[in-house]
Amino acid sequence: MPTCRRMFAVLAALLASAALFVSGCSASKPAENLPDAPGPLQQSIQATKALKSAHLEITVNGKIDGLPVKKLSGDLTNVPSVAISGNSTISMGGSDVDIQLVVLEGTLFAALTPNNWLDMGPAADIYDPSVILNPDTGLANMLNSISDAKSQASETINGVNTVRIAGKVTADAVNKLIPQIKATGPIPATVWIGKDDPHQLVQAKVDPSEGSSVQLTLSDWDKPVTVTKPAV
Repeated sequence: MPTCRRMFAVLAALLASAALFVSGCSASKPAENLPDAPGPLQQSIQATKALKSAHLEITVNGKIDGLPVKKLSGDLTNVPSVAISGNSTISMGGSDVDIQLVVLEGTLFAALTPNNWLDMGPAADIYDPSVILNPDTGLANMLNSISDAKSQASETINGVNTVRIAGKVTADAVNKLIPQIKATGPIPATVWIGKDDPHQLVQAKVDPSEGSSVQLTLSDWDKPVTVTKPAV
């Protein structure tokens, strides 16, 4: 019996040691190492201010009064002048309609059928996406207005490693970027900033009300873009 007791004691000690070893390994697993939000934000503000062109994707979820755009995909530039060329889905008469669009020198040109262009007048009367790269009123200004910023996670967006940061943006910054939102106070926002230099803004989303959001995704930063005036 003493021998059996000793064997059980040894086994119990071995099991206890194994449990401690496993527990110790789990506790020492390193947590995700995220940079503090102010660092990436400041770097991205400078990169976004200097941005001359990009490919742009806009997705609007829910209903925002006065904003007919549901989706937009286009190439945006502010050199030699502010312009965008692409395709959009807009709400028209209760239905979603796909159009070609060009915004050049503040004027919106649209085609409901391929290359059948119409002069729609000032883009700002509908939505002027060319404001997005404006360093004073566009995405750079929105980034600069974020408060209570907190790094949340690492995420890969379109193959780019990013830091996801959440906070709130001022009504003034939101209304300059997307006037149709008509914000009256700070609203929740999330931005995804590239981890690598120059820390480009990859994606930004604002949530003006429950169930509604506007998401802007950028890629092809500073890739040359040429926009020509359509034949009307």
